[in-house]
Amino acid sequence: MEWTQQSSAASTRSIPCDIILDILANLPLKSVVRFRCVSKFCNSSVITPSFVKSHNTHFPIKLIGLLITCSARLQSGQMFFYADYNGESAVPLLTIPPRFSRYTTKSLNGLLCLDFGICAQICNPSTRQALTLPFVVPVSSPSASSTYFCVNSFGFDPVTEQYKVLNSWKVPGKDPEYRVFTLGTDESWRLVGGGPCYYPQRESICIGGIIYFRCWTSSSKGSKAVLVAFDVGNETFQVNQIPNEISSDGLNETNLIVFGGNPAIVCYDQLDDEDSRVIVWVMEDCVWIKIGLVMPSNLQELQDKQGKLYFVVGTIHTGELVLAPRCLSEQFYVLYYHVWKNVLRRVEISGLHDYVNQFNDFSCIDTVTVSNYEENILSFA
Repeated sequence: MEWTQQSSAASTRSIPCDIILDILANLPLKSVVRFRCVSKFCNSSVITPSFVKSHNTHFPIKLIGLLITCSARLQSGQMFFYADYNGESAVPLLTIPPRFSRYTTKSLNGLLCLDFGICAQICNPSTRQALTLPFVVPVSSPSASSTYFCVNSFGFDPVTEQYKVLNSWKVPGKDPEYRVFTLGTDESWRLVGGGPCYYPQRESICIGGIIYFRCWTSSSKGSKAVLVAFDVGNETFQVNQIPNEISSDGLNETNLIVFGGNPAIVCYDQLDDEDSRVIVWVMEDCVWIKIGLVMPSNLQELQDKQGKLYFVVGTIHTGELVLAPRCLSEQFYVLYYHVWKNVLRRVEISGLHDYVNQFNDFSCIDTVTVSNYEENILSFA
């Protein structure tokens, strides 16, 4: 009887909190997310900066596959999927309720920013969470009616390890306004000075703590474009001129990507009926380098067969360029092009068609974006 009492007492003895946290820090992200439902202690502990830092030492943020975003028409709803670099079936991660966003940034350490003009939303598909930021100005404000050139960009400062959203707003006839919102610190937007008097476009990338985005120098058609660099840590701006050879007739014909750790602009040029050329302008130390690539003929054959174009969306860990269509179809392919070997390979991502059928009208799927995907344990509480 005495043995039974001792055994019972031992079985109810609690595990020290520091040991629990140490165990959780050694578990994969998916397991940690599940353990948030176990107790209030687990839920509150795994969202602290100290735990996130500890977990990242065991599971550093790194590229693990592709992040595919399917947007309904006018982006009134968005679905995020994970897919292995080698294809196979897409895995659903997160669905954002209907809300009209202008564009979604590329994945930055696994996080994305949905741009709503005077508002923005930060999403972490890994934790299935979304954080809505406060309005830049009240909806009732007179300026809220002129948000065509009101754009949100997303950045990360590796020194302070802070994520920031940059809001660039230019109303014709008025001086531009630039505001910053720091995740986990700010409760409202802060005005920052020194920004150029240009018209921002809805595209951005972040490299080494610098947000890059293109701007028109005026609102008139055919205006010259420039590349603006915003230092996330110092919150300062720098304007870089873009080569005149890059067409300014429409940004849809060119892409801003990361190439070899540098900002790059991709242009497309049809040589003849069979061959097409991709021109990559890479900016290294504020100097533009032009790289011309004649794409393999099987790219043109695939485009003709599917009746849609493939665009360069970035690069992967192997150094290959990633090409993807901008619209969804039952057979969805992603292409990888090895620049120096001149080899083009394709992989099929299955399952997307089945998931997007949750929309009543399949034709409402308007755009598809593909970028690299990293798992990130950062939580929005």
